[in-house]
Amino acid sequence: MAKQEVLLVKDVLKLGNMGDMVKVSPGYARNYLFTHAFAIPANAAAKRQVEVLREKAAKSEAEREIKALALAKSIQGTTIQISGRVAHETELFGAIGTKEIVQALAKTGVVVDSKQVHLVDRIRRLGVYSIEVKLHNKVAVTIKVEVVNSDPNAPSLAETLAALEAARKAKAESKNAKPAEGDAAEGDDKAEKSDKKSDKKSDKPAKSGKPEASGKGDKADKGAKADKGSKGDKADKGEKNAKKKKG
Repeated sequence: MAKQEVLLVKDVLKLGNMGDMVKVSPGYARNYLFTHAFAIPANAAAKRQVEVLREKAAKSEAEREIKALALAKSIQGTTIQISGRVAHETELFGAIGTKEIVQALAKTGVVVDSKQVHLVDRIRRLGVYSIEVKLHNKVAVTIKVEVVNSDPNAPSLAETLAALEAARKAKAESKNAKPAEGDAAEGDDKAEKSDKKSDKKSDKPAKSGKPEASGKGDKADKGAKADKGSKGDKADKGEKNAKKKKG
């Protein structure tokens, strides 16, 4: 569907400022912009008003910026509290969005549009969240949103978060401790197996000791006998020769 060009006679959030020429769908122009006097059809007569409207828009813009800066200074660091029903631990039934934040801000006297609240995703758990509020296209402020348990008998948010953090740390420590115990047990098993092997080896007789000893002994005995025999033969031969010379 072809879009229709309109002239904004008032500022429209996320669309444009007074005096801007913008193109929108005919239905949006007819049912919203024209009905609420935010815009007029961009015909020749309207276009002659552009400069006048832009001068007014510039003046109005400057005034809004000054107001936004003053408001930002007063609410910077503000903490608002929103209650929610808890399903399990910190998980909520449903979720908290821009509507609930705008309502909580209104209770403190700060009036903003839901489109000015920059919420990346709806809040689904208890906790403390930093939320940006765009008071002007040049002015933004960060507020704190505490999402607490709506049950009056429930622990405070600080106590709940502290308990969860302690449980998380204990779980992490136990997980880290298990491998160490397993390694120690494995080391004990290896040491026990090593001791058993050494005991078995010590029970067995030495294979090389006795045969080597007996072998060396036999060779020594044979050598000794041979030496004695040769010496005895030489002595007998000497005696016989001496007797022949005497005769």
